[in-house]
Amino acid sequence: MQQQNRVKAMVEGGVLAAIAIIFAMISAYLPLIGPFINLIWPVPIILLGVRHGYQWSIMATAVAGILIAVLMHPLHALAVVVGFGLIGITLGHAFRHKFSPVKTLAWGAAASLVSKAASLAITMAVVGVNPLNMQGDVMVKAAEQAISFYRSMGMQEEDLAKMSETMKMALELMQVILPIGFVGAAVVDTYLNFWVARAVLRRMGQYIEGFPPLKEWNLPRATIYVYITAMAAVYLGKSQDIILLYNIGINMYIAATLILGLQGLALFYFVAEKYNLSKFVRAIILVLVFGNGFMTQVLIFEAIYDMITDYRRLRAPR
Repeated sequence: MQQQNRVKAMVEGGVLAAIAIIFAMISAYLPLIGPFINLIWPVPIILLGVRHGYQWSIMATAVAGILIAVLMHPLHALAVVVGFGLIGITLGHAFRHKFSPVKTLAWGAAASLVSKAASLAITMAVVGVNPLNMQGDVMVKAAEQAISFYRSMGMQEEDLAKMSETMKMALELMQVILPIGFVGAAVVDTYLNFWVARAVLRRMGQYIEGFPPLKEWNLPRATIYVYITAMAAVYLGKSQDIILLYNIGINMYIAATLILGLQGLALFYFVAEKYNLSKFVRAIILVLVFGNGFMTQVLIFEAIYDMITDYRRLRAPR
């Protein structure tokens, strides 16, 4: 019986490794769907880990990497395997051992961050160029081209100077918020693989617990303290010219704002369902929220109110 299971695992491992190689080829040669396929490259590895354990998913990742290097290019193999292999192994292990959705997402996001850091380090070591600096240079050139275009269209130099200053501030801010950008990207690509792999596993007859509806989401109250601390750090960092404190504060502020925004949306959907608002009215309110800075702040303060008072009665009584 054990021998039969081993043979079955080897067969499925070979098939799923072949699918991973096909995904890598699609991501490299098909520009329209390639980027999306690249993001879900870990799915075959996840499926193998769920069915047969992380040892087989590690083996399939290694085999796929070797064959991608032979069939395509070693650097492409490194980018795919190092960039996404650990996510597949981690999520497969978490699914197999029935971790909660939040714990699964947290472990997957941590694996994704490690993978991204490793990919950057390998790129810098092999190519000798920092990809982040390259990205910054590309954005600077794009801004310069935009200014040149508007100048050719006859825009006044005074307006061009204001636009140039705005673009410069935006580029500087993007450099500052790179850390939270990496965290956000890790969460997004982990959630995408979680969703796709869960859907495939359900089609295969295996139940994987999913996240509750958005109206039932209840995020940590500690986010309020992070939000207040972040605003204090930004204020002190700017007023006292402490660059590191300011940069940390900005990243904390964005993270806390995103979490509070999710809590606010959860409260909105709860209230919308409670009072039976039509989809049209909900759409109008959401457009107002995301299209108006004041309404966005209202959403944040509603989230804080919900966290403090437990308006939806979702927290367990102490």
